[in-house]
Amino acid sequence: MERFGEIFEAQSLDHHFETRVLNERAAAAGWTVLHPGESVRLDDSARSIVISGVTWSKPDLEVLDELAARDTSDTRVWFFNPDDVFPDEHILPGAPRMIQTPVLAEYSGRRLVNFVQGGSVSGGVIDRIRNLFRSR
Repeated sequence: MERFGEIFEAQSLDHHFETRVLNERAAAAGWTVLHPGESVRLDDSARSIVISGVTWSKPDLEVLDELAARDTSDTRVWFFNPDDVFPDEHILPGAPRMIQTPVLAEYSGRRLVNFVQGGSVSGGVIDRIRNLFRSR
């Protein structure tokens, strides 16, 4: 699978191409890609995460590469790009307001159990991914 980090190296001014590639790679990783107007649909008994990423943030793309390298087979992964999809209650149910990228919202059934913002610093999203999922 191609790495998300490669998207950062090929930036254009309007980001349309990069956004399409980002969504394609998220789908290829087996994640459900959210588009404008769509909502996360949490299952009563399943474990789910919602993660964000933008094309212009190398740390976001590194976080997505880290998640793609992990075994998420027992977890439903929802992905959204906050440049295209507004992170409201339909995208991050029960979560505080998103103020930085990336975000990771973790759900047990329909209940939010953890919410982390910011990627590459200690205690950030990348650390939570490493704690939740083992390497493939």
